[in-house]
Amino acid sequence: MKTDSRSAAAVTGFLVFLVIPISLCAAEFSPRLNEFGQPDFQGNWTTETATPFQRPEELGNRKTYTEAEARQWEQEKIAELDAREAPIQGPIVAPDVANQVTNSAEDQFKDRVYNVLRVNGEYRTSIITDPPDGRLPFREDWADNTFRGRFRQQGHRNFDGPEMAGPGERCLLDFGAVPPAVAIVPLSPNYQIVQNEDYVILYIEAGAELRIIRLSDQHQTAVHRKWRGDSIGYYEGNSLVVKTRNLHPQSSSFVMRATESMEVTERFTLVSADEIFYSFTITDPNIYTRPFSGELSLRRMREGDRIFDYTCHEGNYSLPGILAGARRLEVDTEFAD
Repeated sequence: MKTDSRSAAAVTGFLVFLVIPISLCAAEFSPRLNEFGQPDFQGNWTTETATPFQRPEELGNRKTYTEAEARQWEQEKIAELDAREAPIQGPIVAPDVANQVTNSAEDQFKDRVYNVLRVNGEYRTSIITDPPDGRLPFREDWADNTFRGRFRQQGHRNFDGPEMAGPGERCLLDFGAVPPAVAIVPLSPNYQIVQNEDYVILYIEAGAELRIIRLSDQHQTAVHRKWRGDSIGYYEGNSLVVKTRNLHPQSSSFVMRATESMEVTERFTLVSADEIFYSFTITDPNIYTRPFSGELSLRRMREGDRIFDYTCHEGNYSLPGILAGARRLEVDTEFAD
């Protein structure tokens, strides 16, 4: 497949630069301070990368690519994107009938993203770094331990009520609203950070989600369970450390499986005026056999780029239609019997 010369040049330009460890940058970099004497994280940031959250199984414990392998990986990704955007050849055939209706057709309209994630001078094979295989360490019975899993065990069916639908379908949460939001948003991976003396606000473009981080050392009680959890933070040198617990029991989604037992520790570290090193560790013994961790780089968005509006409508009309259809099927079945 012939690749676009401009895309190839972009790949080459992306890969050729000086490798400087993040730990060294963080130690030497003196960030600008805001009016409250805090490291200034404010602005628009992006984590755009084609590197997956979980590592492909065939790579095993291999955490990094060589520079040559990263270049080859990106060239292959560009070829895939070119093929996706090429005119369809031959007759258009209807898809096979399936048990579920998805929005996979929208993948044709995604942005051209092909860059390998680069963190601490390394070309990463996945965002997850621990366990060593870069995979989520699911328990075998994890599905039974979620809120909806427990509902099913009580005899409820998938379309008995809104509780059995995910929070995204109900427009309560969207992509990545559950921490670590920065690492798991599959689309529109753009963020705005706003600070004042007592709070850090993280606005997530995908879903128009808002995380409010209190600068405090005390969590609210477990009675106060929130859809995005209770996040508290403090500054440590160039870093903002955020700890989250007390998630709402229905927060689990296809993006991040979770229960009310989930606890998350995140660290945002300014390593230059235009880069934040981000790391996270998640613990949820109801879902995962052990804690797992990951790393990512946030880059300041280019001048002229902006955050766009995102509106969720599915919960406004699709879910009532789905539940109404289920009630009709129940009535038809009852009369048929």
